[in-house]
Amino acid sequence: MCLHCLGDDTTHVNPEGPRRPHPSDVTNRQSLAKRVQNMKNLRKEKRKLNKKFTKAAPIPEPGLIVSMKTS
Repeated sequence: MCLHCLGDDTTHVNPEGPRRPHPSDVTNRQSLAKRVQNMKNLRKEKRKLNKKFTKAAPIPEPGLIVSMKTS
């Protein structure tokens, strides 16, 4: 007779299975991961905005370059 045919509830219990974490531990880890992810996203956005709004070097006027070379 197999164990599944006994109809005993104890056959379905798996005491060696993985330990279920306490719900507060999970939320603490999840909130920490979420904060880290948020900070990474903020850094990425800041880098993008810095690249977008950097002050470009002013384009010198062509006459000024020629006059500098001749002097």
